[in-house]
Amino acid sequence: MIGEERVLEVLKEGLAQAPAEAEVVFTGGKESLTRCSQSQIHQNVAQEDYTIYVRVAEGKRTGVVQVNQLDAKVIAQAAQRALTIARRQPENPYFQGFPSPASYQPTHTYHPGVAEFGPQRRAEVLKEVFSRAAPQGVQLAGAFSLFEGEIAVVNTNGLSAYQPLSGAEVSLVFMSDQGMSRVEAFARTPQEIDFPGLTERGLARCFLDKNQAELPPGEYTVILEPPCVAEVLDWLSFTAFGSQAFLAGTSFLSGAIGKRALGENITIYDSAWEPEAQGLPFDFEGWPKRKVMLVEGGVNRGVVFDRVSAAKAGAEPTGHAGPPGSPWGAVPWNLCLAPGDSSLEEMIAGCRRGILVSHFHYVNGYLDTKRALMTGMTRYGTFLVEDGQITQALKNLRWTESMLKALSNVVAISRERTVLPRWGGAAFSIVPALMIEGFTFTGVQRE
Repeated sequence: MIGEERVLEVLKEGLAQAPAEAEVVFTGGKESLTRCSQSQIHQNVAQEDYTIYVRVAEGKRTGVVQVNQLDAKVIAQAAQRALTIARRQPENPYFQGFPSPASYQPTHTYHPGVAEFGPQRRAEVLKEVFSRAAPQGVQLAGAFSLFEGEIAVVNTNGLSAYQPLSGAEVSLVFMSDQGMSRVEAFARTPQEIDFPGLTERGLARCFLDKNQAELPPGEYTVILEPPCVAEVLDWLSFTAFGSQAFLAGTSFLSGAIGKRALGENITIYDSAWEPEAQGLPFDFEGWPKRKVMLVEGGVNRGVVFDRVSAAKAGAEPTGHAGPPGSPWGAVPWNLCLAPGDSSLEEMIAGCRRGILVSHFHYVNGYLDTKRALMTGMTRYGTFLVEDGQITQALKNLRWTESMLKALSNVVAISRERTVLPRWGGAAFSIVPALMIEGFTFTGVQRE
């Protein structure tokens, strides 16, 4: 960690030499990774890198140059090149200049405990998991990663914003002779991850995944665990809830704000202030982030905007700008699905006949974005539920379903929500488990 004082000092020094209105965005830090296979650690790597975006504006034209040296002279030179680029760009009538200084609602995104988990400590944690699994004939593969980072934004209007970040992410696949399971967790510090609990869950599901049977295609009651729900929301962040899809008319919310699209028990929103996890209080322009209601009680409420897309839509910015030059427009960073009053165990107990799905795999959310039509496969444990009991492991299934239909047929939502990382931990989703009626499976995967 370089620290707030030094980062802002260098950025402002470089900015002071800019030839025109300018903005500098600093992001990056240190990432450490321990990877394992066949219950053996085979890789420990660490890298420290930083990206600095220098954006210069001349009227309605802007240019962006990217460098990776925290050096005032390098930043000043980048600003000169960015001005040359800007002069060759077409005017953007919706560019409003750079924002003025702002205040931010604080969030807690950094924990110093990450620094305590060097390669030796990570190896000790994984060794405990390996030793618990080995006597039961189970081997593991996966990764345990950590990061410490910083983001800062300054501009020639006097705006100055800084936020430190930390994170710990673990993903482990348990493999026996017959089946497999996967567990994953994300927290701002590794001390918050329950490794013994993850190990017990991974082993229990791995033992269930044996003697897989085939199930014919058709519509079934389905119980989707949080990783599946997070995968769906990840796709919807681009195809439905972002400014680009909304303005292009390809989102199911386009032309349908205020109309009901999902079930009354479905509320989806973007928030950096949830008790389970918190995110950045500002975006890559330094604009204050705010909570955005996307779907409330099944009714379309809105999408997220940066300043340019908000001007184009005649709306207010929500603080969701991406890095300068990003092709994605504004997208939600901290997607949340509101909890219900059930639990995964209660869903299973209340299911007469259905399918429990642990994870999705190879999802494609571009089939028909106006209907949120997606396709994918199941993975890492798919099970038949009969009369409230898991009775049979199933071969992986192909599914094709409109998420508008699926999220209109939710009959139970868990109270507990899980935090799952997105974009390498730069963002996250906070989601419950869902029980859905009439989910369409179209085939069996035969390996």
